[in-house]
Amino acid sequence: MFDLVAFTIGFVIGVVCVGLAIELGIKKTSKTEPASRSTHSWSISEIVNPRVVAEYLGDVEIPKNAKIVVNQYKNRDVLEGVDARENPSIKGNFIIGDDRALILSGPVKKDEMGIWTVEKEIISRLNRYFEEAWSKGTKIKQQKQ
Repeated sequence: MFDLVAFTIGFVIGVVCVGLAIELGIKKTSKTEPASRSTHSWSISEIVNPRVVAEYLGDVEIPKNAKIVVNQYKNRDVLEGVDARENPSIKGNFIIGDDRALILSGPVKKDEMGIWTVEKEIISRLNRYFEEAWSKGTKIKQQKQ
């Protein structure tokens, strides 16, 4: 009697263990995308609600809905119609959107190498830097033509 009960319990436990082993063995591992990637080709218009921090702003198209805080710029005309402020303490060049950021290796200009990131902590820190720089910046007056 005990042999039959022990055999049944052992058989059930064995079937369950084999089932779990097979399930875990054939389960596909989900490959997650990296949170950051490098780029040479980018456009500010790819970013939703862009906020730009530029130690140096070169010739680049800036969407009219962008907010920009800049230390130096090559051509004031690129700031026409854009909500822009000047802040001489700006260090670094990056563009933040609602869900991602582009951190540039040099000036904000066409084809500058950069790193796209969707890491929430980095985006949060860049947003705090932007807000602080924006609040300390002075409004750039638009030229009358």
